[in-house]
Amino acid sequence: MKRLVYLVIKSTPDAVHALDAIKRDGYNATVMTTESLRHAFEDLPEERHFFTLRHAEKAKANESVLCLFIVDEDKFEHLKDVIREKTDNFKKVKGFMFSKVIEDYEGSI
Repeated sequence: MKRLVYLVIKSTPDAVHALDAIKRDGYNATVMTTESLRHAFEDLPEERHFFTLRHAEKAKANESVLCLFIVDEDKFEHLKDVIREKTDNFKKVKGFMFSKVIEDYEGSI
């Protein structure tokens, strides 16, 4: 069985160092920059009924990073410990993590 671990952290230099340390510990992830809906609309003063990429380009960046780790069940607790250590329990690098069990997985990476 595998686990999908979601890690969302605020994009800062400390976050970059934390992710690099996690990578050096042998873990890989898909990483995407994200922005909270709250920040996206706070930076756009006029009321919007529809939100497009054009609007996002004009918004001030308040980015976070979403990392998706897929790990074997036996590595799951270790990955959580590494994330806690590298983020100083989310004090030095703000964010959160959660996981879901993957019942069906196929792939070569």
